[in-house]
Amino acid sequence: MSGNGDGQAPMWDAQRGEWVAGALRWDAAAAQWVPRATEAAAEATVVTPAPTEHAAAGPYVAAFTPPQQAGGPVPHGAPIPQPAPQPLPADGQAPVPPRKKLPTGALIGIIAGGMVVLLAIALGVAFAVRAATTASTAPERVVSDYLNALAAGDSEAALAMLDSKPRQGTLLSDDALATASAKGAIENVVVSVPKGGDKGYSIPVRVDYTIGGKPVSGQFDVVDYEDDGTWKLAHGTVDIYLGGSFRGLNATVNGVPVDSDSITVFPGTVTVEIDNPNYTLSGTTTLIAADPNDFSLRFDTTVELSDAGTSLFQTAVRSAVDTCIASKNLTAGCGIDIPENLSDGTKIIDGTITRSLRAETQAKLANLKPEAMYGDPGQVRTPYLGGVEVTADCDVNGQRRTGCSFLFLPSLGSALVDLTVTPPVVRWD
Repeated sequence: MSGNGDGQAPMWDAQRGEWVAGALRWDAAAAQWVPRATEAAAEATVVTPAPTEHAAAGPYVAAFTPPQQAGGPVPHGAPIPQPAPQPLPADGQAPVPPRKKLPTGALIGIIAGGMVVLLAIALGVAFAVRAATTASTAPERVVSDYLNALAAGDSEAALAMLDSKPRQGTLLSDDALATASAKGAIENVVVSVPKGGDKGYSIPVRVDYTIGGKPVSGQFDVVDYEDDGTWKLAHGTVDIYLGGSFRGLNATVNGVPVDSDSITVFPGTVTVEIDNPNYTLSGTTTLIAADPNDFSLRFDTTVELSDAGTSLFQTAVRSAVDTCIASKNLTAGCGIDIPENLSDGTKIIDGTITRSLRAETQAKLANLKPEAMYGDPGQVRTPYLGGVEVTADCDVNGQRRTGCSFLFLPSLGSALVDLTVTPPVVRWD
């Protein structure tokens, strides 16, 4: 015979005339185990004395009143009739009492508890994903990856790490990176981890590295405006102001032609050159761009005429003067045109004019020194050259005369030579 749901073997209670098992009894009519307490409460009383300070220590004993037979008391000494034992189920096994249903409050508590657990798991996963994302795109990691991309010559990967692409992108190419790397490679990158737990939306990250073996440092501002753990560089390029120093000279920076007053480059070595045989560059033509927050970078260079350029300049001016001096007409060019009528009424006969250079003017032309125009190296000016002697036929009061000489006529002033075109153009004040 097996036990019931309480784990105890069934026993026949002769006094009560029923099968019992611990706190349960077998209800033959209902064919199930039921609690004994529902009936025993009416027949038996359990008294639990309240403990006091004077109570003797010892095991607790409950008082028990035997149940009385229904129909009245049994005479002293008379036998108590015993009911026949009730049969067990057909399979010979003691019936197992049914499980009690959980109260509604317990069910709600279990469900709520389960939801809390699921929520905690979900939040844990979310926090784990967030932490992994943040760790993989931490500000210092973005800067390190950016400089490594530049060192590898991968402009596309580098630009993808910028929060916004620069407007001037001529020099932000693989070719420009290759030229810069050939002049000085980016190496030995050491990124400092930003201090402080609350990073905010913009973090300045300091980097120490070498360009062409020269130790440099810079501050790269990394931003996360969306606050989603994805960090990008607010400004990873360097701006360099050129002004008009190289205008018209076919200037190149890292081998790339430039025609603007400013350029935007990746960190690295930056070299300016010109492709014009008439000019030379002196001073600093190579810069190290390391810090995107350095807006003071300038090429400390001087643009000068080369020997070939100086010779071309002198030849162009002298040729122009010779042509103008040789003219017999009132209109000769070079700023030495003559009016037909003078203020005293004298009329100069066109086609009869002879011009010649004064001695001091000839000396200046023989030793002509170019004067550069500030901000426009392609334009070169001459100094003031001097006066011109003029003779011509003239008409005075209706009478024609030959060999007339004149004072205060226009002289050769200063010529401006444009050497950016071929042949050079000479203009006069």
